Amino acid sequence: MSFSLFLRGFLVAIAIFAVVTYALTQSVATTLINTLICAVLIQAGYAVAVLWLVAREKPEGKRSAQDARAEVPSSDPSSPTKPGRIGGLPDSRRL
Repeated sequence: MSFSLFLRGFLVAIAIFAVVTYALTQSVATTLINTLICAVLIQAGYAVAVLWLVAREKPEGKRSAQDARAEVPSSDPSSPTKPGRIGGLPDSRRL
């Protein structure tokens, strides 16, 4: 997600929260305090989510042997993954 998309969604969510809070409490001070708390909680949740996504990624050097084999093209001459061939089309290199 791009930063501008996140920022736009964040500001819209905070604005809606502030309007609803003011409508319920009719107090500017309570609305400002609650909106500030909401903004901090959203930022903390976003940071935790990013850290969780980063922690769950496998480091590049610790991939399993099966993952490494899956990236190596097959040496079978009839394999559709042979360089220069598209799918299972015969002689697609002439295109």
